[in-house]
Parts: sequence; structure tokens; C-alpha cells
Amino acid sequence: MKDFKSVKKLALYSAATVMCVAGQSALAHTGIKDKVTEGVSGYNALAISHGCNSNAKPDAPHKDVIAVSAVFPNSSDIAMSVVRKLDAKGDPIATQEDLSADIEGVNSGVGFTNMGLGVVAGGGTLFANIIPTLDGNGAIRGYHTWAGPAPYLSAPLQESVVSTTGLSPFKYGAIKFKSESCAKSLKVRIAVANWCKRGEDSKTHGNRVDVWMGHTTPLFADPRIMPYNEADTAAGKSYWPTMTVERNLLTNPLNASCDGGYDLSIEPSDADIDAYLPIPKAAYPLGAPGGKFQN
Repeated sequence: MKDFKSVKKLALYSAATVMCVAGQSALAHTGIKDKVTEGVSGYNALAISHGCNSNAKPDAPHKDVIAVSAVFPNSSDIAMSVVRKLDAKGDPIATQEDLSADIEGVNSGVGFTNMGLGVVAGGGTLFANIIPTLDGNGAIRGYHTWAGPAPYLSAPLQESVVSTTGLSPFKYGAIKFKSESCAKSLKVRIAVANWCKRGEDSKTHGNRVDVWMGHTTPLFADPRIMPYNEADTAAGKSYWPTMTVERNLLTNPLNASCDGGYDLSIEPSDADIDAYLPIPKAAYPLGAPGGKFQN
């Protein structure tokens, strides 16, 4: 009986290891957990598969993620987001001013204000605290989430065989395509920073943060913190954490004149990212649980 239990336990451990390796391969970068169907509101999450590393020392051990910040492209100011029409390969065909011709509830000259973004409290032991980022109009533009006091100072997200995939949840509203639009999907691109250092170290160390977005910005210009190949970016192959909203072609089919349709993408502008992605020092309410993330 003892031998049987040992074999059974070993089999369970082996299966768990296989699942961890499979998950690691599927989520090499910080991404978005699920695709979204049009017209349906729900919950999604940032999927964080490993800790921070410096591109200057790619073989160095990864550091634990202790905080995450995210910026969504849902400003009312159309200058604070970039909308593109994409071809079948995902390459940009053209830039357009807004989403008013394609998404219901979007007015001409106004940004993507009907995304329905909301934060989800109770992040558990991974990130105990979450504070929404608000713009001048009081709209939620993203959030900062960070760990509290010991024993939750960091999250076990180093890249290894038994690494953990961390989920940072958020809420989204129902997004619906206009019947006359030829768009078959909307790729909502989200700028994400996984922080691994606090205080002054968060400003200087090469492995202080992993910044996930398709390009550098004036504030996030250090190539050590941008974990992707700059040559690929220069060639137009960029990586964004992306929540894809799929058009329901059964209930909302494309017109025959659409010729197969096109995809759309929307992403926050550089100025928007630089304004909201950093975690400001001592910016959290005194009543928030846990210690401040001193960036």
C-alpha cells in the first residue's frame, strides 16, 4: 500500500510538472487570459508567467514580481489612443481617428469611453492591494496592484519548471460591432509593467521591471526593461498584451460587400502610457491595506 501511494504521488507530481511546463510555453510573455465575444460583459485577467529579467543579462535568474500596473486605451480624448485597421496578417493598413464607424456607442471625435473597464478587488495573496488609476474626468484608465506586508512581499513568478502563472483580474463591458461595419475583431492593446524592484532600485536596475507594450516611449526608453527584440519591432513585429473582442458572425454577420472584413486595434498613446503606467510614490490612500509601493 505504501509503494502504491508513493507511485500515485509521483504520478501526480509528474502531471503537475507537465501542466506547469505547458502553461509556461503558452504564456511566455505577460498576456491576456481570454478572448472576448461581442455583446457580452465579463471578467478577464492579465496572465503573468515569469518574473523580471534584464535583457543585458538574459541568463540571470528572474526576480519576483511585486507589483503590476496597466494602462487601457479608453480615454475620452482621441489623441490619447491610436486606432489602426489591420490586414489578414495583423499588419497595419491605415490609421483612423476613432472607432465611431465600427463600435456601437462610440461617437465621432470621442475616444473609446464605452469599454466598461473596472477593477476587481480581493486579489488574494498574489497582489493584495489594487488602486484604480483615474483621469481628470474620473474615468478608470487602468490600475496599480501590489503586494502588502510580509509574507506577501513578492510573488513566486520566477521562470522555472514549477513556476506559477499569476492572474491580475479586471472587468470589461459589452462591446458590440455596428452591423454596417466590416470589422470582424477589435484588438484592445494594454500597456503592462511588472515591477520587481521598489524605491530607488526601481529607477536604475536592469531587472527592476518588465514593460510589455509594442514599443518604447520617452519615459520607458531603456531597452533593458523591454523584453522583446527591438529588431522585430523595427520590422513592424511588435508584442502587445491584447484582449481580442471577436465579432459574433452568426448573430452579426458581415455584409457581402465587406470582402472578408478586417481587424481593428486600439492602443494607448505614448503620452497616455507615460502618464499612467508608472506607480507614483506614496499615491495610495492611507486607508488602503498593506504597505505603499514606493516607486
